[in-house]
Amino acid sequence: MPENTRRLEAQLHAASGRSSKLIKDAESIEAVLEVPGRGTLTLSVHSGGGYSLRARPGTEAQGDESEGRGLLAVGVLGVEEVVSVVPG
Repeated sequence: MPENTRRLEAQLHAASGRSSKLIKDAESIEAVLEVPGRGTLTLSVHSGGGYSLRARPGTEAQGDESEGRGLLAVGVLGVEEVVSVVPG
């Protein structure tokens, strides 16, 4: 098994270039981007390659994840390709 498949790593950069952060985890990483007054975009990636991408308007209540609201895509990162399912 290649070394990079054992641990997830995420590199976060500020648009201004003034800050950067490296995050490492053995199981999963979640990045939440908040746009004030607009809402949030959440990317969750698991060590097995599964991922989900969700968007929530700023006025939507927290806790709507269980209902599948805001789900944009779910999929698996494969060795040769990205397999995704876009809810419809």
